[in-house]
Amino acid sequence: MTGDIHIAGMPVWIGDRWMRQRCAWCGEVLLNYDLSLVAVPVGQESDPGTWEIGALVLMDGGMAAVVPHADGDPLPDEACAKRDPEVTRWQQG
Repeated sequence: MTGDIHIAGMPVWIGDRWMRQRCAWCGEVLLNYDLSLVAVPVGQESDPGTWEIGALVLMDGGMAAVVPHADGDPLPDEACAKRDPEVTRWQQG
């Protein structure tokens, strides 16, 4: 497996214009929508899809997919949460 595996955090909505979902561990952007550019047929739900909170998401270039993972299983080696904590620690600017 190549790419990085992230832990889907909670999607954040800014009014009816923006939606972003980041990795709950390292902050990597998993989804980023300008909702004014999302076309939806009349009568259908208008919210774009998001990753289930807590899902392991493989990001590899332009491809993203959920990685099956059972509770209690160790994290895959490609998981950002297995990196040195200093690499993903938030730094105050």
